[in-house]
Amino acid sequence: MKLCIQTGSVISEFGMERGYAMFREAGFEAIDWNINNTFNRAAFKDQPLEGICLFEKPLDECLAYYEKELALIRENGLTISQAHAPFPAYLPERPETLDYSIAINRRCIEFCEAVGCRELVIHGISLANPDYTNTPESIKALNYKLYEGLIDVLVKTNVTVCLENLFTGSPKGTIEGTCSNPYEAVEFIDTLNAKAGKECFGLCLDTGHLNLLRKSFRAYVPVLGKRIKALHIHDNDGTGDQHLIPYSGTINWNDFCDELKAAGYAGDLSFETFAQTRKNRLNEEMCPTFLRAIAGIGDYFRTRIQG
Repeated sequence: MKLCIQTGSVISEFGMERGYAMFREAGFEAIDWNINNTFNRAAFKDQPLEGICLFEKPLDECLAYYEKELALIRENGLTISQAHAPFPAYLPERPETLDYSIAINRRCIEFCEAVGCRELVIHGISLANPDYTNTPESIKALNYKLYEGLIDVLVKTNVTVCLENLFTGSPKGTIEGTCSNPYEAVEFIDTLNAKAGKECFGLCLDTGHLNLLRKSFRAYVPVLGKRIKALHIHDNDGTGDQHLIPYSGTINWNDFCDELKAAGYAGDLSFETFAQTRKNRLNEEMCPTFLRAIAGIGDYFRTRIQG
């Protein structure tokens, strides 16, 4: 069970050389790689679906693009525990975006296999507001199309695609997104794995999303059990997806540790706390202090969960 952190703002704002050194010096052993950052989300909305994501390119060109960063990751003794694929996967006003996203995610899977990354988090599709085209049933069908379109690539690799418990916005505030209901998440994962004939799918449990929807670890984690393969660990006060350090918000971290221990969780502990390590909140001198604090919390969680 390695201590892992999303590359996020540290690498993009402090640079690769300093950023990966800070991760190592703070005590992290692995990364959650934001390979989604090569995706032009603004262009996805209304521009031609060409040239807006690195993962349109052949695998060797993708690997060449990341050659320097891969070398720095390895020089700092870090492994690539998980990665975050480009999102969103679909826009209701542009139905053709789904086929484009399937193609992009297929290349992301091949990339993860090549660099030794075990889990790839791919956001599902949620019913947005307003979306007058889709229904809960059609959204479910779109999700199956998305993930089933990856199976033939996945079965040839050691990569697990992780769905994530999501939320979405509405005029009434935050509402449930895909896989926020644990039984829906189980249905997706078990159905997809049955179709693959292999355990190709699991869940990335996002602690902040769970808290936004006022859901408890005690109600969610036991239903998923060992289907939970990865984590996005961060805190909030229940009013927004704030990506704070644990114990900065309202999440019950005792329940988090107790339920993951009971479920036999054996994956890594990956922190998605990028909002508190941005330059608009921290200068370079203070960032290592925050990273050491996050790693220290991770050490405590690891002891609780493994103990």
